[in-house]
Amino acid sequence: MSGTRTLVHLISISLLFVWSAVLLYFYYTGRVNQYLPGDGIFRPMVLVTGIGLAVMGLFNLLTMGAEDAACDGHDHSLPEEDDDHGHSHGHGHVHTEACGHGHKHEHVHTEACGHAHVHTKDCGHDHGHAHHEGCGHDHSHDHVFTKAPGHDHSHEAGCCGHGHAHAHENHGHGILEESTWTGRIVAILILALPITVAAFLTPDRPSEHWVMNKGVYNQNYASTARADEFTLRGDGNKPSRALPKPVPMPDTPLPPPDKFNDPEAVTKAASAPAKEAQSYGSFTLEDLKQQVPQNSKGEFVLEVPEIYYTGGDLEVQRVITGQAIETTAQILPEKVNNADGHRLRIFRMLVQCCAADARPYSVPVDFGEKAPDLKEMTWVKISGTMSYEKEGDQTVPVIKVTGVEETTAPDNTMIY
Repeated sequence: MSGTRTLVHLISISLLFVWSAVLLYFYYTGRVNQYLPGDGIFRPMVLVTGIGLAVMGLFNLLTMGAEDAACDGHDHSLPEEDDDHGHSHGHGHVHTEACGHGHKHEHVHTEACGHAHVHTKDCGHDHGHAHHEGCGHDHSHDHVFTKAPGHDHSHEAGCCGHGHAHAHENHGHGILEESTWTGRIVAILILALPITVAAFLTPDRPSEHWVMNKGVYNQNYASTARADEFTLRGDGNKPSRALPKPVPMPDTPLPPPDKFNDPEAVTKAASAPAKEAQSYGSFTLEDLKQQVPQNSKGEFVLEVPEIYYTGGDLEVQRVITGQAIETTAQILPEKVNNADGHRLRIFRMLVQCCAADARPYSVPVDFGEKAPDLKEMTWVKISGTMSYEKEGDQTVPVIKVTGVEETTAPDNTMIY
């Protein structure tokens, strides 16, 4: 194996190990939890794929010598044997193949009659033969064969015994071997750079602009899509009765990110028609206490999606209004119905399949005075009391804040 082919082979093996290392790193550090849900086969497949790539890389590394023997050159030699007439052949080929090509064969034969012939064939073949034949005879063939794109074949053969020696150089076995060094470097960067950046430079959280573009200010609090997962009714977050047919989120286009500083544009984008809150039957304070845990201060500890879905349930609203609650979320400025600057917005990301399809569930929080200057996307623990305000066609859950503090992100920053 030439030095270039050896280097290219080692680079290919290294790329397999790089991808394997990144996948295993994401799995064993828990970073994959930020991107894929825990149920299903997504996370196990990351582990299986990482191990599989490592095995492939190790196999290719250990079999380099075998590939060298198989591809770099062949040597076939068979013992010379005599046929019925007791003769042997030895020949070497020189062929040049192209669109038009010439073959030159020199054959020397000695036979009983003793004759020589020279013939010239079509396509520019020139053959010269001299024959010497008898009960035992010798054939000597000299052939040199050069085949594009650069194969050298040397044959020594006869009808009864032959030896072959093949030298194969410049075989292409993939883009890294067939390309120029410029092409190889580009291919290596394409294969290695994105996965390396994802592993070491990409933060495990969405940016504020990504969250805004996902519709953080465009909420439908009366939606019943996924409501059965977060309703405060029933036992263990399971609904005690069938919920109404889900109402899809309105498909209202949002302004581009640079327009989010324009309150009118944001309000217009957030003013999609919404369904009014519904009555789903009896719900009491005892039901709330059985369903929702309380902290040491007696505050009901709720997730943002649970608060979100109370906006569509009239009985739950009546019970929880005025109750002290606590929730943990990320924070953004409020750009809807916030002329006095008293509000911020908290949100959590919900994932259906993977991080790419995540969308924010959000509610406004009101401080009753100028909102504190908190950095966007900061994780905060909010304490307050629940209230509901009519805004347009919706009943909006609003937390009246009694306390706020920065906190660390939970183990799962996204809710599945």
